[in-house]
Amino acid sequence: MTSPARQAPHHRNLTCVKEYRCKRPECLERNRTYQNLRYRKQGYGTWQPLVDATPIREHLTMLKTHGVSCAQVAEITGLYTATVTGFLYDLGPKRPRKKRATPEIAAKILAVTVDQGSPHLVDSTGTRRRLQALACIGWPMKTLAPYIGVHSATANRLALQDRVSRSSATAVAGCYARLRDQNPEDHGVVAGVARRVRNAAALEGWRDPQWWEDYGRIDDPGFDPATVPSEPGFLERARIRREEIIHFAWHGDTPEQILDRLNGEVSIATVRQIVHEWRTGQKRQRTVAA
Repeated sequence: MTSPARQAPHHRNLTCVKEYRCKRPECLERNRTYQNLRYRKQGYGTWQPLVDATPIREHLTMLKTHGVSCAQVAEITGLYTATVTGFLYDLGPKRPRKKRATPEIAAKILAVTVDQGSPHLVDSTGTRRRLQALACIGWPMKTLAPYIGVHSATANRLALQDRVSRSSATAVAGCYARLRDQNPEDHGVVAGVARRVRNAAALEGWRDPQWWEDYGRIDDPGFDPATVPSEPGFLERARIRREEIIHFAWHGDTPEQILDRLNGEVSIATVRQIVHEWRTGQKRQRTVAA
């Protein structure tokens, strides 16, 4: 009794002819073309049917760490998922992990980039900086989570990841635009908690929203805020402010006029004291009560 001929699962490559003895004219022609090419390259000494699969395995591992699955790679390259997965894992007792591959398959897989496999992921620089800037003015991550629409643990992770989803980046940008001018204590954040958050952000050297407003480039991963000269400290600002007050007093302005010129950035008592010291040439002893 003759067993029925097995049917090939597809007719896209040489498998149907080699393993299923397919007689379709187009399949036979494809096999004939391949054999002629093989003979010709063997004659020239350039025949290299298979290459080492190590670079493929390393590339797939890298893609996987960035969230690109083997199924996505297969979809991009037009290969079977099992073909791609076979470079990483054993597919069965008789199908161990592949150690070699055809140059064509290797070229297709190695050409896949992270951006191709994960178009929904974007660089997290802007997201991270916005969350850090809000921390500089006292916003805890767990308080920001409802404004972003995520769990508090997720909000913490967003500030640590190299890439985030496009939707998360958009949500953080919206949260930042809404809260960058708001006092967290006016929205239920305990004063002591806000103070601790601000102190921790200062220790990390993060920049506040006003700093980013002045310098821009909050989304630019190539911009390093550490390269920007630091702002003057308290004593340096006090020295500059004192010189301004003396300059206005020398031009005849009253303490009230000077306070108005300085937009109320210091108290009227400070202005009067500096003007008095300038006129008398005597500085008040700070250890003696006024």
